[in-house]
Amino acid sequence: MVWRLRRLPGRRAGRNSGLRRGDDALMTRAEARDRMPWRLAIALVIGPAAWLMPHQGAISTLLPQRVSEIDPANKVSLVMMFSTIAMLVALVSNIVLGACSDRTRTRFGKRKPWIIGCSILSCLVLFAFGRADGIGAMLGWWCLYELVVNGVAAAMIAQLSDRVPARWRGTVSSAYGLGQMIGGQAGILVAAQFLENVTLGVETFAAVALIGGIISALLAGERSNLDEPMPPFNPHELLRMFMFPTHGARDFYKTLAARFLLTVGSSMISNYMLYILQDYLHLDQAGAQRMLSINSSITLVIGLVCCLAAGPLADRIGRPKILTVITACMIAVGAIVPFLFPTPAGLIAFSVIVGIANGANSSLIQTISVEVLPNPEAAAKDLGFLNLANTLGGVGGSFAAAMVINTVGYGGVFVGEAVVVLVAAALFRSIRRVR
Repeated sequence: MVWRLRRLPGRRAGRNSGLRRGDDALMTRAEARDRMPWRLAIALVIGPAAWLMPHQGAISTLLPQRVSEIDPANKVSLVMMFSTIAMLVALVSNIVLGACSDRTRTRFGKRKPWIIGCSILSCLVLFAFGRADGIGAMLGWWCLYELVVNGVAAAMIAQLSDRVPARWRGTVSSAYGLGQMIGGQAGILVAAQFLENVTLGVETFAAVALIGGIISALLAGERSNLDEPMPPFNPHELLRMFMFPTHGARDFYKTLAARFLLTVGSSMISNYMLYILQDYLHLDQAGAQRMLSINSSITLVIGLVCCLAAGPLADRIGRPKILTVITACMIAVGAIVPFLFPTPAGLIAFSVIVGIANGANSSLIQTISVEVLPNPEAAAKDLGFLNLANTLGGVGGSFAAAMVINTVGYGGVFVGEAVVVLVAAALFRSIRRVR
């Protein structure tokens, strides 16, 4: 006789349904963690635009205009001096304030207090800078501005590492790049309208820095991080806070060098664009103002489209590195056009080609930068080191351009940009951690 045990369907169903409920709960939590962070993405459009618009509008247009009004004979050397001294301040600020942000524990999170606080200070300092009437006073206020604005930038970009799932990093990096593109190009476009009244232009930018920074921080919705463990505070930890990464950082340093060279190339032209228009293309002030507006509008519109497309494309094909190499080579091609054709039409062609490449790079480079971080727990500090590429590159570009201009003239800066961005493309190509 064979005994058969009758199964109890109710208990079996209950047990399996319980497992299903548990599995569903786990899947729900996993899906929530992997969901596209739309609010943060919008905040990362507004935030970079709000701090970069005043910075780029001032450093590329309003500051050179004020310097040329005060001391036209030494304007090239003075702009280089401003860039060099401000770089040293930003060099320290980006790293130190980024490391302090990493260690911050508040019920508002670790990024929000720095973004809001430094945005308020940026507004106040810009008001003072706009009313300065001598080179020394301008230099002092500009250095203080570089100090606080880098506190905004370091905390803001670290949110890409803190809160964005890996599968959405390219898309959210596109949002950040979009903000950078809007800020950089709109800053030049808006600044061109204030060449006759630099003070009013700077005060307008001060309001943008304040309002945009606060809106971005609140919209990002960062929550309390009081439950995060605090690293021990001792001499060894203090030293580690401000040290360059040393383990598993080969691709990190390749990215740093490549970003530096890209920034050197673009700064060689952008930091002296006003003088290029006046002294290379021989336009009067009205013509220079018109060309600044045209070029900035072209670069902005094209850049926005390419920036929005590049991040999702990189997420889909999984190859941000190859796309970055291609766009860097495009910049080199575009830079040769005004050298061969030193006309307004040649400069417009340059803006179109470089606008496509820079628009795509605004998202692609941020994606690569987050992927090569050696230690995600020190994201703000290490991204601060990578942001040195922007700071040092801006100064390096001003210094290199000043030497080239004084030696061979303004046409040489276009050839110089082509050379350095091709070297940057080779460095990006050699990165192993990113496809």
